[in-house]
Amino acid sequence: MKINQISLNRLRNDANFQFHTEFKELAEKQTPEALKIEPLFNAYLPLYEKVDLALKKIVKSSITAQIQEADKARDNIWQGLVETNTTALRHFSEEVREAAKRLKIVFDTYGNIAQKSLSEQTSATYNILQDLESSKYASDVAKAGLGQWVAELKARNIALAEFMRDRVDEGSVKVDIVLRKARTQLDEAYYAIAERVNAFVVIEGAASYEPFIRKLNINIAKYNLLATQASKKPGKRGGGKKPQQTEEQQ
Repeated sequence: MKINQISLNRLRNDANFQFHTEFKELAEKQTPEALKIEPLFNAYLPLYEKVDLALKKIVKSSITAQIQEADKARDNIWQGLVETNTTALRHFSEEVREAAKRLKIVFDTYGNIAQKSLSEQTSATYNILQDLESSKYASDVAKAGLGQWVAELKARNIALAEFMRDRVDEGSVKVDIVLRKARTQLDEAYYAIAERVNAFVVIEGAASYEPFIRKLNINIAKYNLLATQASKKPGKRGGGKKPQQTEEQQ
């Protein structure tokens, strides 16, 4: 009995990290001392934390203080636009009141878009601006005095969308470089541990390591299958070595 092979570089980021999480928990349950991998496992842990931190930074890369401030400013313009139209509903001119009523239907249809997520709000703002600038409502916008509000909302929305795209691109590239390096180091640390355990099996026999190896091999089979399925998806290139079967599969 020995730990089976797995090509961790074939797994996507989330699957790769989940494999390491399950391995870490299994090793901690069996205890590194009992497995005689304590020095290697102690070196493995900070690499695991490094990958975890890099993945969290990718998730948060689009949420910066600057973007939040720009979003808050856009929300204020949106609220000002809606409130100005609400005021127009009480205008002394019937023509203005009727225009405001028709526009209120548009606003009510979209609801309070300021409560949506950043990306959803950007999309919803784009859609409502298209309606307000269309031939159907353009004259109503002018009559209700919303022209400048609409123009300002459009400018803010475009600027924020570009800002988010630039920040995400820049942040993703930097974090991705860090993540790739961290992943490689973590994978190599795992391979060193697996090699050490397999060596002890040869020297001492499998009895002391069998529960650990059996459970780990089940996980390896699961993730080898996942990697194979991912390589067969449309647009993905296959190839690579065929995953070694576990003893359970054999």
